[in-house]
Amino acid sequence: MDGRTAYENLQMLFAKSMLPSMLDNHPPFQIDGNFGGAAGVAEMLIQSHAGEIHLLPALPAEWPKGEVRGLRVRGGFEVDLSWSEGRLREATLRSEKRNSGVLRYGDAVKRVAVSAGIPLQVEGDSF
Repeated sequence: MDGRTAYENLQMLFAKSMLPSMLDNHPPFQIDGNFGGAAGVAEMLIQSHAGEIHLLPALPAEWPKGEVRGLRVRGGFEVDLSWSEGRLREATLRSEKRNSGVLRYGDAVKRVAVSAGIPLQVEGDSF
């Protein structure tokens, strides 16, 4: 999904399905509406399907600058991301065990190896 469509869907969730308390208002109340909204935001920022960790796969123009920490992805990684002007600034990967993976940012792909307990920083301009 592209950033524009993802953002529009998120705005629709907020406008039509969320109470001022930030709880989902589908009758009857369903916690999966709340979890789904949070998961949608995470999926806009990072995805780990098909054996790759895809950084900022659906970043909307409305979020030109930001930072997120501690997102967990398949393969046992924890990832911090920061971006500015709509572009990846930096990603930091951590793993509790020696681990390797494939990062994707846009069309660029990079293989990485992470040592147990030692963060690996990847600069956005290295893609």
